[in-house]
Amino acid sequence: MINLKKYTKACVFASMMCACSLVQAQTSTVEGWDFQTEYLRHNKSDKHVDNYNLHVYTHLWNNDYLSLYGGGIATIAEGYMDREERNNSDAVGIGPSVMARLEFNPFGNFYAGLEAAGSMRFFTKAHPAGGRCYDFLWQVGPRLSYKFGNYTAVGISAYYAHASNGMNSHNPGYEMKGLALDVEYKF
Repeated sequence: MINLKKYTKACVFASMMCACSLVQAQTSTVEGWDFQTEYLRHNKSDKHVDNYNLHVYTHLWNNDYLSLYGGGIATIAEGYMDREERNNSDAVGIGPSVMARLEFNPFGNFYAGLEAAGSMRFFTKAHPAGGRCYDFLWQVGPRLSYKFGNYTAVGISAYYAHASNGMNSHNPGYEMKGLALDVEYKF
C-alpha cells in the first residue's frame, strides 16, 4: 500500500530538484565587504532577550552556488530571562563570525537562497543572567537579494537563531527570530 504522506513528500522533493536544475548557477557575491544589520526578537515567552546585531564580513571564497565569508559581530542585547529580575540580561558584545550563503539565480538580477552564520560573542558582563561572559550565536534562514552590477548587492534574510555558551552549567540559552538587511559592496 502506498503511504500518501511519503508519496507527497517525494513528489515535492522531486519538483524542487527539477526547479533548481532550471535556475542558473551563480551567486550574488560581489567579492567585497558585506555589512549586515539585524534585529532578532525573543521567540519564547519565558525568555525575553532581544538582539541588535551588526555583522561586517569580507568575502573569502565562492563557487557557482556557495559563498563563504569571515568577519565580526557587534551586539547589543536587551531583556531578561525571568519576570522577577527585569533587564538583568542587558549587555554589549563583540566577536568573530563566519557565514555561508547557498544561492540560486532564478531570473534577472534576483537571487534566492539559504544563509547560515555562526558567531562567538564576548560580552561586557555575564549574558544572559546566570550565564557566562561569552556565548555562541547560530543563525539560519532564507535570503532574497538583488545584484546591481558587479560592485553592489542588497539582500534581506529571515532568521531563526539560537544563543548559548555551550557549557553544561551556567548555560541559559535562548531562541530568537528576526530580519536582517545587508549591503555587499566591492570598493
